[in-house]
Amino acid sequence: MDILLKNAVIVTQNNAREIFNGDIFINGNKIERIGKDLNEKVEEKMNCKGKLIFPGLINTHTHIVMTLFRGYAEGMQLHEWLAQKIWPAEAKLKSDDIYYGAMLGIAEMIQSGTTSFNEMYPFGLEKIAEAVKDGGIRASIGLGMLDKVPGHSTKDELKTNNAFIFSIKNNKSRVKASVCCHAPYTCSSELILKSKEYANKKNLQFHIHASETRKEVFDILKEKGKRPFEYLNSLKVLDEKTVLAHSVYVSKREIALAGKTKVNISHNPISNMKLAGGGVCPISEFARAGANVTLGTDGAASNNSLNMIETIKIATILQKNQYWDPRIISNQQILDFATINGARALGINAGSIAQGKLADLVIIDLNSPNMVPCHDAIANLIYAMNPSNISDVIVDGNFVMKERAIIAFDEEKILEKVSEVAKNVVSR
Repeated sequence: MDILLKNAVIVTQNNAREIFNGDIFINGNKIERIGKDLNEKVEEKMNCKGKLIFPGLINTHTHIVMTLFRGYAEGMQLHEWLAQKIWPAEAKLKSDDIYYGAMLGIAEMIQSGTTSFNEMYPFGLEKIAEAVKDGGIRASIGLGMLDKVPGHSTKDELKTNNAFIFSIKNNKSRVKASVCCHAPYTCSSELILKSKEYANKKNLQFHIHASETRKEVFDILKEKGKRPFEYLNSLKVLDEKTVLAHSVYVSKREIALAGKTKVNISHNPISNMKLAGGGVCPISEFARAGANVTLGTDGAASNNSLNMIETIKIATILQKNQYWDPRIISNQQILDFATINGARALGINAGSIAQGKLADLVIIDLNSPNMVPCHDAIANLIYAMNPSNISDVIVDGNFVMKERAIIAFDEEKILEKVSEVAKNVVSR
């Protein structure tokens, strides 16, 4: 579909970080032209006067099926929460449960401005991929491999992983495969090594949890004689194609190592605080060192939402408060983390509004009480915006939400089905 968006305030996130009033011409799934007074003949023209357009948000770490466990198993420490509640509940999931849990997460993401996400899950990837295709969104999906947990072996994990990746043949589609290891404490050195080697061979992104809790750090230090980042670096994991989720408990030496290797850091502030990790990911220091800082929500079981708008605001104010310095991180930086940097981490041609970029866009209504006045468009996006301001979302050149209604699929049907599924899952 060819679309012409007219008369909008455009937050481009291009190399010059331009913001101006103008038009966007979308040809197929890409942005072809940006400017003023464009008059291309198109299938659909939208007058965006009084609206602002920005690049779709990119969630670099989540477990989308965990929407089914929103509000389940509250008030527990991470390791007990996983072992006693989440993993046993997930073991009861059936194929259709996974699909509907993913569709629920996609609905929430679309309504809160996320156009692409980075998924790690231990099974059911085919159903998650099916949901992504049906939901109209974009995703990188990988098997959360682990072999230090009963019932899992290195050989079987790699076999399942490779079979899924083989099934995702077209990397130009909205569904992209990645390679994932759950964490250094649940994966053997052999599994991490072989997984990263396979990712490199197939030119795929690699995704792993790292330094999420103090317990993890000291367990790895005791077992390997190295802190998690140092251990992963010894396995040749740290590079521009690896996403490290959380990265809360790190040393100055590890921050420097992250910068040197240009690794991608996914900061998940809400999940970290809700599970009472006690530490704050030093994203301002990571950024200064040269690492590619991005943002994520984690799963809805540990965050209770997949709302990246909320994540952006919390990440910003948490950093300022932690360092006792409102200048420690700029508004422009945090928007970069959620857009351009996220796209770089996932290896997708998105994250900014520029010629040749994928048409993944969010349109918001500026005529809302919380968005008026607009002295600073980026400040309003970070501190004032909420999902109710989003009127339209375009992914891959197609509207997935229009005038606040999801049109990519039947939202009402999904909500109905998920309520039934979630109730059944926890009672099995």
